[in-house]
Amino acid sequence: MSAADEYFKKAELAMKKGNHDYAIELVLQGLIINPKESDWRRKLHKIETLSIQEKGGNPQGGMGIRFKVMPIQANIKKLTMQKKWDEAIIEIEKCLRLQPQSVPTLFALAQSLEGLEADDSAIGTLEEIVDIDKGSVEAYRKLGILWAKKDEPEKAISYWEKVAQYKPDDKEAGKAIRDLSAATMVKKAEEKKKQSGDESFKSMLKSEEEAAELEKRGKVVRTDEDRVQAIKYKKEDLRKDPSNSRLWRELGSLYQDLKKWAEAEASFREALKVNPQDLFAMEKMGSLKEVRLDEELKKSQLDIENLKAEGQDTSEAELRLKQKEDSVLKFKVEEYERRTKAHPTDYELKIRYGELLRRLGRYDDAIKEFQKSVKDPKFKIESLNNTGRCFLEKGLPDVAESQFLQALTSVADKDSDLGKDIRYNLGIVNEKKKNKDGALKWYQEIMASDIAYRDVSERVSNLMNGGT
Repeated sequence: MSAADEYFKKAELAMKKGNHDYAIELVLQGLIINPKESDWRRKLHKIETLSIQEKGGNPQGGMGIRFKVMPIQANIKKLTMQKKWDEAIIEIEKCLRLQPQSVPTLFALAQSLEGLEADDSAIGTLEEIVDIDKGSVEAYRKLGILWAKKDEPEKAISYWEKVAQYKPDDKEAGKAIRDLSAATMVKKAEEKKKQSGDESFKSMLKSEEEAAELEKRGKVVRTDEDRVQAIKYKKEDLRKDPSNSRLWRELGSLYQDLKKWAEAEASFREALKVNPQDLFAMEKMGSLKEVRLDEELKKSQLDIENLKAEGQDTSEAELRLKQKEDSVLKFKVEEYERRTKAHPTDYELKIRYGELLRRLGRYDDAIKEFQKSVKDPKFKIESLNNTGRCFLEKGLPDVAESQFLQALTSVADKDSDLGKDIRYNLGIVNEKKKNKDGALKWYQEIMASDIAYRDVSERVSNLMNGGT
């Protein structure tokens, strides 16, 4: 028995006696000796959760806990940058001792375990995350990557499908599912080869043509010609397995890419028919309608441009377009409200939903969504900028200005499109506040790098010629 196993054995006895705190210390000691042990690491977090709950605490942590772990987290960041994975893991477990269900801390642990090449433990930690947060797309993504790395394509596909369920347009997920589906076929063929004792892979196949066909099926779809061929293969697969909702969804996506809307909708409906619980198919139905409506709007806008080019009256066409835009906006608001309820931790969805609410003039509802999405570092700047816009349109320029300034401090490149947009908004705020010098400052900063940006030149001229 190894030294680590001795600690784990003692921990088991301590748990039976209900001495959770002592068991935790013993498991931690065992994990320091053997950091790649996955089962006991998961047990540790369960014991810690039970210990905290018994004392009336919150295993996800609270404000007080966050302050306590801040110095430890600073050390973790430093160790992670230095790739001292074993030391980082010890520090991360110190944080988890106080908040064993903290998703960001568990993510940090998974990253360090992967750096230590302890993939089984990293997988176990990521599975803890999805147990806590069913909508954690990035955990599903990482699980898909790690299971593929372990040459388990079917398990990898199951997690990539979770990514696609929550983010139907995720290109990485789509490609991974296609590639891994082909890999699954190859793996099954190799297993047959081993069972038959035949060393030649191709001789195991019925013919060389079958091998070529397998290669074609695994081909990445890039052109419409590829899609037509992929549809043929997908239909063949469905004849063999008509109750496979994933195949119906994939068929629908191919038709959607070809803009064959009716066929796409029929395929998605069939997916729901064979599996009414297929949330991904529901998402695809909504996404399909959204794409179709956007295409209709583009066509209406093009028709108006053609009428103008011919010198014809466009007033009726523009009125119909406005009515259509209002109808599409109403549909999108309802659709994104449904999606955000279905995926409460998808902050990108909250951003899109908030933008739609802002366009509809529902500023308070929009602000609520942006104040949620700001928690995700990826969407912090965009969320603050959008929150500022809402407060500005509510007639609260001072509050709006504070949001824009906070957003600007986080922008790495102030001359990027986002940086210019925030400074433009600050210019508008200062105009609203009758602060001519302040508005000029922001507009002139934009002009220094991009004189053609929006109407900044015109605004500067108006302000300098006596405008307020």
